[in-house]
Amino acid sequence: MKAIEKYVEALKNCDNKALSMCFAEDGTLRDYCPNATGRQEYHVYGREAIDMFFKNKFTFRQYLISEAEIVNDEQAEFIASIGGYYVMCIATVRRVDENGLITRLTVRPK
Repeated sequence: MKAIEKYVEALKNCDNKALSMCFAEDGTLRDYCPNATGRQEYHVYGREAIDMFFKNKFTFRQYLISEAEIVNDEQAEFIASIGGYYVMCIATVRRVDENGLITRLTVRPK
């Protein structure tokens, strides 16, 4: 399974542990979609921080996705519910390490 597929599957299942395990120890996630909701974008650095960040978001239902579709080996599109606002997003795996773990991923409004 490709890194983008694992990432989307973990998001769909609201599984912060599986999501964080898609990333290398020093992997980064940059999500610019909250800007479309009047909030600050998310810049999360490191597997442990990604785990903690999404545990909070999933627990309080502040980040959920629906209608996810894998576009290619590096990209997926989905609708994200961010604090009650809906944003069409495109996630792109920018880099992976030699083990296939994500070292850089960006999410932008589509």
